[in-house]
Amino acid sequence: MPRFQSLVPLLRPLAAPRAVACRQHFRLYTASSEHPSTPQEAQRAADLAAAESLTEGDSAQPPQQKPVLPSKHPRADNKPRNSKKPKTSSQALKLSLPPPKYTVSRSVNKNLPIYTDYKRGGNLHLTTVRKITGDVSALRDELRVFLNKKNEDVKINSVTQHVVVKGHHTSEIAEFLKARGM
Repeated sequence: MPRFQSLVPLLRPLAAPRAVACRQHFRLYTASSEHPSTPQEAQRAADLAAAESLTEGDSAQPPQQKPVLPSKHPRADNKPRNSKKPKTSSQALKLSLPPPKYTVSRSVNKNLPIYTDYKRGGNLHLTTVRKITGDVSALRDELRVFLNKKNEDVKINSVTQHVVVKGHHTSEIAEFLKARGM
């Protein structure tokens, strides 16, 4: 018997919890394992079951229509998104501007130096134009007008002489620079 007495404190944490200690957790459950003893409890249980059935995903109610995201709206020109045709010279962007006061040099692989970046955990999207010589502020102003952006959305990094645009606009900027003869 003395051996069993010495093991009781060790086995006590493994025992089932007392009902008094768990009562606060049980009150959150709507279904109980025992049948209601009074008509009021039966009515309350029926009301709770009816409320749960309305909120369940497999209810007889038709599902509410989900809102349409702006990117999923039907296109006005009724063309599928993946039917991009290569642009010919007549379809290319026509700009009637004076010659630019800047030049954007190509990279080693003959690509335009336009890069995208994610900051703030992926919430801030940036597009950077590098390798600019000449009047950087002229390029910034032209891109701001072309992309229809606010003044604070198109900035110049004064240390690196890069133009930084909020949002991912790689294809639009490349189209613009090609139209300007870069």
